[in-house]
Amino acid sequence: MEKRIVLDRTTTPDGEPLELAIEDGHHIIRVGGVPLMSSSMKGSEEAMAEAALEELGEIDAPRVLVGGLGMGFTLRATLDAFDEHAEVCVAELMPDIIRYNRGADSPHVALRAQ
Repeated sequence: MEKRIVLDRTTTPDGEPLELAIEDGHHIIRVGGVPLMSSSMKGSEEAMAEAALEELGEIDAPRVLVGGLGMGFTLRATLDAFDEHAEVCVAELMPDIIRYNRGADSPHVALRAQ
């Protein structure tokens, strides 16, 4: 039987229920009961950061916009891919998602202090 711990529940701006949970040791975000993202799969987030680096790598001090924080994997991959001269901005609509990423139960330890 799958162990499930609900960390938080809220609603999206359009009224859909959003749940932050840990299931079988993996963090998961569900919207309307449907899994949106999981800490067990983050390859696409890392690939997006690498694609951005390929496109912007020759630019001095590039500016990168990450659309949505989610579990922070795209942000972490972007910060790792670009050097300290890059400006990285995250656009997130939901304060609960930001709080989740900063908290002790965050799936991404590297983002907690930021």
